[in-house]
Amino acid sequence: MSSFSAQGILDICPKELAGRLDITLFDELDSTNTCLKKLARVGAPEGRVIIARRQSAGRGRLGRSFYSDAEGLYISVLIRPHMKAESMVFVTAMTAVAMARAIERTVNADARIKWVNDIFVRGKKVCGILCESAFGADALSEYVVIGAGVNIAEPFGGFPADISAVAGALLPHGSGQELRSSLAAAFLEELFSDYARLDSRSFLDEYRRRSMVTGKSVSVISPSLTRHGKAVAIDDDCRLVVRFDDGTTEHVSTGEISVRVD
Repeated sequence: MSSFSAQGILDICPKELAGRLDITLFDELDSTNTCLKKLARVGAPEGRVIIARRQSAGRGRLGRSFYSDAEGLYISVLIRPHMKAESMVFVTAMTAVAMARAIERTVNADARIKWVNDIFVRGKKVCGILCESAFGADALSEYVVIGAGVNIAEPFGGFPADISAVAGALLPHGSGQELRSSLAAAFLEELFSDYARLDSRSFLDEYRRRSMVTGKSVSVISPSLTRHGKAVAIDDDCRLVVRFDDGTTEHVSTGEISVRVD
């Protein structure tokens, strides 16, 4: 059984993929994304990976904090595609599909995706995804840092009261030591497999199939307004199609709202 170490993870990865990866593992960081962005800015190559068991200042989408004190897998991966900002949502969708597959490969559990960037198991959020990028004068990305945080095991005493109704983990407290390496390796394998076909968006149909939002009543929350309706589809641009209670239908993009399933 491979230990939870950079080499232990590489030993599980397919040989061709392992040769493209450079992994550094920490017991704790403020944020794996922050660490990797610093490396990206000074020229780190595609395939650089930063992993931590814990984060002290994890971040989520729209600037929210991300609880990451539980024993987990917090991983950031550097890629260097040349793509426009409006296509970044496909990197998030690709990452969500890759992590959902990896979870199902390593844990006996069904993984569903809450549009646009959360993964739920047994009705609880076990993973959040945050993709960050920098763009050049040509309006194309210079790098993309893909971040994913997975709660491997429940913290001692459970999650804080303010998130306990939503937050979950793959395994009970005290277990999961053996899972980290296999989950990290499975995620990297799935991620780079789909990344090789990013332009084809071949993962989008699976992203739709795994959706836990489509067909559900939702609240679309913006800074100034909350509207209620039903999520009816995810379109080809990965926008959520919502039919609102007033009869209007909109294709909602990720940058402008937060969606809560009612």
